[in-house]
Amino acid sequence: MSRSFPILVATMLVAGAMSANASVLGTTAHSSAFAGVAAAQGEDVAAKVKAALKADADLGAASEAVTVTGAGGVITLEGTVPSVQVRAKLGEFVMKVDGVSKLVNKLKLAKK
Repeated sequence: MSRSFPILVATMLVAGAMSANASVLGTTAHSSAFAGVAAAQGEDVAAKVKAALKADADLGAASEAVTVTGAGGVITLEGTVPSVQVRAKLGEFVMKVDGVSKLVNKLKLAKK
């Protein structure tokens, strides 16, 4: 046997233990090489959305109370808006921004 065989066996045992642990916990032991890229792209798209909202004359003031986050092309809006119409306009506007593939609109209406 070569000297690398025990290292290979140890590596396989550790990897197997990680997979077994992950299956017990309901998670996976593998992580995607693209996870960091998707997060960075989501942040870029979220930054585009924020800039576009601030630049829009009609929605700029309403977007001040809105938090924009992104993961991949999925943008989430959170915060409080004054009316259903403003909530809908913000949602429609965001979907038109380049790079947005899905919108999660968690905007709430201000209590009167």
